[in-house]
Parts: sequence; structure tokens; C-alpha cells
Amino acid sequence: MARVPKLRILAALLTIFATAQTPPPQNYVGIQGLVIIGQHQDIAGTQKGVGAGPLLQVRAGGRRLAGSIEGIPVVGIPNVPPSAAYGQATPHLGIFNGQLEYATSANQALWLGLGETIYNQRTPLPAQNQVVSSRLAGVRYTARYVHPLNESHFIEAFVGAAPVLSGSDVYVATGGALIDTKPERASEIDASLSFAYYHHSTAWLIGLRSLNFAAKFINTGEAADRNVGIGPLIEWRHILP
Repeated sequence: MARVPKLRILAALLTIFATAQTPPPQNYVGIQGLVIIGQHQDIAGTQKGVGAGPLLQVRAGGRRLAGSIEGIPVVGIPNVPPSAAYGQATPHLGIFNGQLEYATSANQALWLGLGETIYNQRTPLPAQNQVVSSRLAGVRYTARYVHPLNESHFIEAFVGAAPVLSGSDVYVATGGALIDTKPERASEIDASLSFAYYHHSTAWLIGLRSLNFAAKFINTGEAADRNVGIGPLIEWRHILP
């Protein structure tokens, strides 16, 4: 008689374990609200600030192969306080990321991806009567790890890296005249860690995301600029069938 409760307990534990290993939904459309606290640094100095904006997301595919894209409209991060070199400069940054992801196992826990990253940046420099802008693009490598905790909760960790982004910095006077064009090479890495809850066709994620971007001028080898930031995220996903 004593064996029956033990067998029932073992069966219950096995059921919980099997449930916890069920992968959460991987196909969705969503929007991520992101707040970045960070700084922009180049040869003329450092600008610190806080920026916030929406990051639109779409992910769809099968059990082992899926496509994922995300984009954030150009977000301004004001320089507080104004710098002597720039005046009241407000760097603006826009990001597009897209990749194909492959699940390394049938349980869909680890996904490895390959795609492209595009950075658009525009920074008015009122004290210098000019605006500098750039568009950089390059190959993107990603890793996504999804770990279910129970039937309705999971943890998601994500890392994306673009080791080589190529483009140019374009300097334009306030009146519109071209001042200079400097070829540029950069690298970028972003990472996030989120706790998620989903129910039926909706999922909510809360976590942190960081961005680290560094660039240099090709012709001279000197540092061009660096953007570093970290901040909280809250994300809503509509699960696709």
C-alpha cells in the first residue's frame, strides 16, 4: 500500500517535468517598449541621455526554421546638459535587425541565426552649425535560448552580434552644403534577458536589454563614435497560430 503514493508522486513529477519542457509559442507579432539609458562618445566628447521608443517585431516559421525581423524608428536621445563642443545636440538612432533562425534540437530551446543589421544615425551639432549622419550595415549572428518554467511562464535570453558594419559618416552644414564624407567601419552587439507570461494568444515579457556599438574611421584608424546603453523593456506579443 505504501508504494501507491510514491508511484503517484513520481507520476506527478514526471508530468510536471514534461509540461515544463513544452516549448512556448515561437510565432508572433509584437511591440517592445524600450528605454535606453546611455551615452554617445566621439573625439569631441561624451553626450549622456535617456531615450525611449517602440521596437516592432515579427517572427514566423516552422518547428526548426523561422524568420525574425525587428525595427525601431529613429529615437532621439537628448544631451543633458548641452556640451561646449556640440551645444544642445540630440543624437537620433534607428535600428533594423533581421535573421533566419534554426533550432538546434527538437525541443526548440536553442536557436542560432544569420541575417543583417542596419544602423541609421543622425546627430545635429548646433554649436558647429552642422549635422552628421551615417548608415551602416553588415552580417548579423544571433543566439536565442528559450526555457519554459511551467505551462504559462518561460525565460528568454537573446544575443545578437554584427562584427563588421560598413558605411560612411556624412557631414552636412546647417544650410545643406556637403562638408565631408568619411568611410567608417563598426561593430555592434545587443543582448536581452526577459521573464515571460503567456495565456492563449497573448504573451507579456519584462526584462532588460543592452546595446553596444563602436566605430572607427577607415582612412585614419581613429575612433569615430561609440553608443552604449542599457534599460528596461516590456514587450507584448500576439501569438500566431
